[in-house]
Amino acid sequence: MDVLADSLRSLRLKTEVYGRLELSAPWGIKLDLGHPGFFHAISRGSCWLEVEGQRLALAAGGWVFILGGAPHAFRDTLRTRTRPLPELYAETGARCGGVLRHGGGGPQTTLLSFSFGFTGTWLNRLLAGLPRVLHIKGDGAGATRGVEALIQFVAAEMEAGRPGHDLVATRLADVLFIHALRTHVEAFPEAKGGWLRALEDPQLGRVLQQLHDRPQHPWTVETMAKLASMSRSTFAARFQKVVGESPLTYLTHWRMHTAMQRMAEGDASLTAIAESVGYDTDSAFGKAFKRHAGKTPGEYRRQLRQRAG
Repeated sequence: MDVLADSLRSLRLKTEVYGRLELSAPWGIKLDLGHPGFFHAISRGSCWLEVEGQRLALAAGGWVFILGGAPHAFRDTLRTRTRPLPELYAETGARCGGVLRHGGGGPQTTLLSFSFGFTGTWLNRLLAGLPRVLHIKGDGAGATRGVEALIQFVAAEMEAGRPGHDLVATRLADVLFIHALRTHVEAFPEAKGGWLRALEDPQLGRVLQQLHDRPQHPWTVETMAKLASMSRSTFAARFQKVVGESPLTYLTHWRMHTAMQRMAEGDASLTAIAESVGYDTDSAFGKAFKRHAGKTPGEYRRQLRQRAG
């Protein structure tokens, strides 16, 4: 099992194309749209990004994540005034998600913008250790080459406007999201720890894979340490340092997350779900679930059905 892919599936990653922006100098746009996050890629030209007090120079082939939905602005020079992007869509009559042309007719920049969000509860672990503004410069080599090719492919799909281009661009945006996260981890090996960093660690990654694949197994710190080929104390300390929580706390959270997903996606009995995530009795499962979710499994399932119905 691919732990990153498994977690993204359970989070129900939702990536939407916000638009292909064809911008000619002078130009300036700002976004304050309340989305959980944005992903922007430069397929042509260059520009400045201003976000949370930072100023970043972006060039073709580069991309940036903005986590937490912070307001931000792009412009051709730091002196150019900015206008809200929704205002420009309304003014030009362009369709959000399509191609928007704006600017004064000078040197051109093409910006691909995507919003993304999650509906699951695993988000904090996915993003732990990542900066709120994550910038990768395209260099045409190594880990960035694949992302740069995808950026150009998405740009071409949006420009051509062929039948189904929205769906193609959205699916490619999902791929871009995963590829860019992986590239960030590979590009900054000395960066702060976190769940993504643990996936890249040969020993911790092996343990995480097994915990995700077999949450029903009677795991102990000792069995996890043996799997990682480490002593119990060394493993526990390293897991805590990199992941940010103890091995058993992580296991409990994953079990509860998995149980919630199974309640949401099927009609299996609560007893069957409890057994599938490692609990021999409904009572033990119910206590652990209530500590995690603040409500009993039965209350949680009834709430899900009320929302659906």
